[in-house]
Amino acid sequence: MGTARDRAQRRAFVLNLDADLELGAGPGYRPSRRVLAAMTANETPLRALLDEGDVIIGDETEVGSLRGFVGHAFCPTPRAVALMRRAGAEPARHPSVEVLRTVASRAFGFSAERGLPGALFANRFELVIETLAKAPPIGRAWRLKRAYGMAGRGHRTIAPGEPSTADAAWIRASMPQGLVVEPEVRIVSELGLHGWLEEDGALGAGAVVRQRCDARGAWIASERHLSVHAGRLGEELVVVGRELHRAGFFGPFGIDSHEYEVEGGQAFQPRSEINPRYSMGWAVGYLGR
Repeated sequence: MGTARDRAQRRAFVLNLDADLELGAGPGYRPSRRVLAAMTANETPLRALLDEGDVIIGDETEVGSLRGFVGHAFCPTPRAVALMRRAGAEPARHPSVEVLRTVASRAFGFSAERGLPGALFANRFELVIETLAKAPPIGRAWRLKRAYGMAGRGHRTIAPGEPSTADAAWIRASMPQGLVVEPEVRIVSELGLHGWLEEDGALGAGAVVRQRCDARGAWIASERHLSVHAGRLGEELVVVGRELHRAGFFGPFGIDSHEYEVEGGQAFQPRSEINPRYSMGWAVGYLGR
């Protein structure tokens, strides 16, 4: 998969939608039965990444049965690469796990200049508590996001003031990886833009998509969308591509953005998340460009 992908290759994919959980947990991670079931239930949109003759690698794939295949993954985490090798597939070139852990953390993607008003990334418990004590500059509550997570996992909404015992324990458990602390806003629409970054820094850009997510932030669907924000999103994709290249990353990635309500109208947040991997809407937003 890429700007110069070789369709003559026989490819085998690991659809490890739990990649962010693995990168956050570190060595020794093993998905629970619940996580495995959720991945299987949600892999259908990702089958659009496959060409005729490509196959999917799973824990049940016979040892050595895919010799001659080139291995790819939703995200080439250590577990995904191990599954490829166990099946006999040769992993395609991919960033190191150290690079993946760096760029997958919200600490990497966070930008005070591009974030919501009053947002910050904090890896000190006391700083989080000090921030929560104040009313947010917009909205009526604070949203906290752990450094690693996806589909709404690792989020918590907390009202201004002294946090409850349970909230304080959750915050403390989130250190030292850190938390994004930002105002809780009412989102009007969610947009995304996907790209492919070559090892030399060359960037391929996709089309803007509008995303539908549930109340927890889990993806439901993506569709191509003619947006008035397309130019600004394109500029942001270039900026993010340069940041990822400097960090040593290459491969598929995407940025999430959203329009949100403010007093008297709406505002646009061009970078709410960076996804340094494939994503659920990547095939819709990038393939065919």
